[in-house]
Amino acid sequence: MARRIAYTGAAVITVDEVAAQCRVEAGDLQADLVEQVIIPGVTTQAEAKTGAAIRAAEYVEEWPESYGSGHALDVGQATEVVSIGRVESDGSVTDLQPLPAHRLQQGQRESFLHFPQGRPAGRLVIRYKAGADLDAYPGVKTWLLMAAATAHEFRETLVVGTILAELPSHYTDTLLAEIEVPPRF
Repeated sequence: MARRIAYTGAAVITVDEVAAQCRVEAGDLQADLVEQVIIPGVTTQAEAKTGAAIRAAEYVEEWPESYGSGHALDVGQATEVVSIGRVESDGSVTDLQPLPAHRLQQGQRESFLHFPQGRPAGRLVIRYKAGADLDAYPGVKTWLLMAAATAHEFRETLVVGTILAELPSHYTDTLLAEIEVPPRF
């Protein structure tokens, strides 16, 4: 399972966009609530529902030796491989320098890492960047804005402290279908 190291890009929707979706002036919103709770909350919910990176971030995952060339990365919407390391027998990780020849195949829902000259031996630790192109998938941005507007409208029920409760699933989830990573067993 991939682990997010850190977000590397700005939030994918803004307070002004949420205000427009709510049909109010940005000054009439509780900007701190929207910026610090609602926007990160709906982004996280979209990432959890789809298995894809929505906001640009860096991820790391470990590949056992059984994962061959062309295996899918755990997080969808990968854009760049940052580093590839090998796990040594003592548990330490040695970065492979220079970076082994590789090709990142970006599908609509999944990203696959190919090693045209053969996969390096051993357990690998792969760091990569990922984030959805919202111009290519405008339905995702629409879902985020609709979810943020709903969370703002019903903030007394959905926002508890700094936590955003899960929004009810409904027909708008189909807006995320284009980038949803298929289940793996």
